[in-house]
Amino acid sequence: MIIGWTCISLASDVNVILISKILQGAAVGLSSMSATILIGEYTSPKYRGAFLSIMMFSILLGSLMVHMIGSFLVWNRTALFCLAVAILDATIVSLSPETPVFLAKHGRYDECRKVFRWLRGPDEEDELNAMIKAAVSKKAKSDANNENGNEKNKGLLYVIDYFKRSDFYKPLILMLHLDVIELWCGYTTIETYAIDILHKILGHDINVSKNVIVLDTLKILSSVCAIHIHTKLKRCAALKLFVGMNILTYASIAGYSYLREEHIFENIVVGSTLTYLFVFSFCAGTMPLMCTISSEIFPLEYKEISTMITTLFASLNITLKMQTFPYLVNVIGIHGAFSIYALILTYALIVASIMLPETKDKTLQNIEEEYWTKPYEMTVVSQNDELTPMQVTELSQAPA
Repeated sequence: MIIGWTCISLASDVNVILISKILQGAAVGLSSMSATILIGEYTSPKYRGAFLSIMMFSILLGSLMVHMIGSFLVWNRTALFCLAVAILDATIVSLSPETPVFLAKHGRYDECRKVFRWLRGPDEEDELNAMIKAAVSKKAKSDANNENGNEKNKGLLYVIDYFKRSDFYKPLILMLHLDVIELWCGYTTIETYAIDILHKILGHDINVSKNVIVLDTLKILSSVCAIHIHTKLKRCAALKLFVGMNILTYASIAGYSYLREEHIFENIVVGSTLTYLFVFSFCAGTMPLMCTISSEIFPLEYKEISTMITTLFASLNITLKMQTFPYLVNVIGIHGAFSIYALILTYALIVASIMLPETKDKTLQNIEEEYWTKPYEMTVVSQNDELTPMQVTELSQAPA
């Protein structure tokens, strides 16, 4: 990201800008899911929803700041501002510790205890103890399998074996449908095609600049509301409420725009209200909720490969949506495009509602054991397997 912004600020032709955007796209793709996972592993269960909702607020605030600065400065000076923010971000990340979950997984138990207590204080020892015991148990099981020759080669067959495990494919299928909800809810469409959408819904006589400013302000206010909403509402209830609202506003805008194009009914207040409700539905509900759930549902063992698959799937989805939206609008109109999006969200909501476990106020360890895998006591090596002296030491050092 730093290299990309540096190149843009110094660019003298369009080829340099294109290369810079490719670098930035790769950086965003690699870091987007990592950010939610890090926050989910850093924070206490009762504050996890609020912290992950702040991500949406930060994104929208940053977008507004860049738009404001871009109104006064030329594009390469604006890139310098973005470069400064990227350097600050990189500094903060480089000074941050690894998450306790990562440290426990890699056998660094003393460091895990130190970081966990630094992040959370002394009041959540039960979660720390369960995390370390589970990590020790899984490591002992894995080491015993390796010694007995039971561990499969880390190759294609090993990856294929993943897809046969319910604790791998169930959360993955759920997250792929949640990705569909996140990417087809309307946020990226409004961000990219706001002017075209406003003209289609409200007409060509509107003050576009004024309406875009109102939408940007509404997005930020909605994201502030999301911090409180997702601290109080349970995940399943929030999913049905806000995605349902998202679908309803899609359908309402489709119906209104059809009536307007056919000269049956037109009222700018109705069109504006529907647009504002549409924006509120995904800024206050759908987008922050997807960030929160994505940090909670993957079991630790499969988090890396699951994140890679969902990131690739998300990239394909967003490319498909952004490339097809102008074509759909030209062929079947805004009402046709929004009707299709409403149907896509309806399908994804039905599947997600069936599969989504309630994760609010639960530790990541509890979520994994309760919904996807057996508790760590069930995965400890059997009595017929011999533990190495190192494994015995690790088990003895784990909290009781």
